[in-house]
Amino acid sequence: MRIAYIVPGVGLDNEELIRRQEILRSLAFKGTEVDVVSVDEGPYTIESGFEEEYAAVSYLRKLYEVEDYYDAFIIGCFGDPGLRAARELVSKPVVGPGEASYAIASLLSRKFIVLTPLKSTVTITWDQINMYGYTGKVYDVIPIDIKVADIQRDREELLKFIKNSVKDVLSEGKAEAIVLGCMSMGFSMVDLDLSKDLHVPVVNPVKISLKLAEVLAYIHLTHSKLSYPTPPLDKIRHLLHLKPNI
Repeated sequence: MRIAYIVPGVGLDNEELIRRQEILRSLAFKGTEVDVVSVDEGPYTIESGFEEEYAAVSYLRKLYEVEDYYDAFIIGCFGDPGLRAARELVSKPVVGPGEASYAIASLLSRKFIVLTPLKSTVTITWDQINMYGYTGKVYDVIPIDIKVADIQRDREELLKFIKNSVKDVLSEGKAEAIVLGCMSMGFSMVDLDLSKDLHVPVVNPVKISLKLAEVLAYIHLTHSKLSYPTPPLDKIRHLLHLKPNI
């Protein structure tokens, strides 16, 4: 089984790409190969709607190019940029970490909170929650006020920021689980420590999206083409930089 984790942007240096690939491979089931696939365009980080829109198209050409080599794909951003387009473009399973995390959190709790990096990403996250239909399950979206690029610089500081951000909500019984609403938070691997200290489930989108991709590939399930119809290749050939069909 081969899984591709596609990064929609250019903000991660080679060292960080390798680190994330090693984490994914350590989490994968025996026999699963996981590659982090990078692209040559897109934003450095996604902290605004503008950057999210650019990220949504940054990886589609690469996705099309490597489809035959992989059994499932993960979009490497919690905002799931371009998820519909990706599912239309390919027939293999494409997992959006945000969509997957909300689904799991809704199974584990009646109400949950979503942590997001900045105040500027709160409305983006609420729009995503509303689109997926989880508004009634989310108590709040809480910013931890750390830029995406800075999240992994100090793990202990990140833990402190998160605990301070959620302690009142949890102590008052307003929510019963936490979703880490950023892949950089996920790759900080703080979920187990947080769950132990806060006594609630903490959903890590890195783990959830990988395991869902593996399950879908293993049982040969993918998205419905009635829901995500394939666009006519001749019409979009120039967008994928393909040679004219002669």
